[in-house]
Amino acid sequence: MSSPDASKKFYLPVPAGTPYSLIAEAVNKFDLELVEKDIVLPGSAKDEYVPKGWYLEGEKENLVKAKEYIYQGLKERIKKFE
Repeated sequence: MSSPDASKKFYLPVPAGTPYSLIAEAVNKFDLELVEKDIVLPGSAKDEYVPKGWYLEGEKENLVKAKEYIYQGLKERIKKFE
């Protein structure tokens, strides 16, 4: 029996400034896809410019693991500047 989340698509926004190498590592390590989606802004009109953002797409459990991996990778990179 499959779980109810099996057919759902889950997304994790990629924080601005995340190094490309870290994104690529997470995509490859956790079997994810990098996708570009519209950023929904409250109060925006239909004809206005809609900015795009990067998101990781995949299974929920893999996205949770990727989130922690990216977080730890960013922490390590920040420590280099201390």
